[in-house]
Amino acid sequence: MNKPMRLFYALEIPEETRVELEKFGATLERPWRASNPKQMHITLAFMGEVPDNNLDKIIKAGEAAAAEISRFHVEISDTAVFPESGDPKVLYAQVAGGTTLAALAESLREKLGEFVDGKKFKAHLTLARSRSERARKVIRKFRGKWEVSSFALIKSTVNNNSATHEFIQRFNLK
Repeated sequence: MNKPMRLFYALEIPEETRVELEKFGATLERPWRASNPKQMHITLAFMGEVPDNNLDKIIKAGEAAAAEISRFHVEISDTAVFPESGDPKVLYAQVAGGTTLAALAESLREKLGEFVDGKKFKAHLTLARSRSERARKVIRKFRGKWEVSSFALIKSTVNNNSATHEFIQRFNLK
């Protein structure tokens, strides 16, 4: 069929952390637009548009990466913005996951080969976006820590400047 699908691998955010992040998002002033808490995730590998006849290869890459990596902990902390200089466009929480988080992202990217985008992995959790030059940095510290026992392959469908996410498959770490 070769219908393109917009895919990415990501870590899911626990419900209790989502609730805290949703409360924070409600306090943001314009021009920040808070991320949908139900769709918050930590992207490990973004593939963009992939023809659906390659889905088996994408899933096999996830299975292989999951078989190599043990459970680990991640922690969110201070806020920061992209880009680091100039007008902020993305407000995010910094994510620490030690060498294991980076190893998981690298393993997925290596196994996905041509399918993965060329961007360097930077662990972060997007909290809000802005399309205005008036956006200011927002200083906030978060205290969220959880054990990662799996990651997910997600399909993203973009409609009218928003996206809906559909879970395709979860992969349990060894």
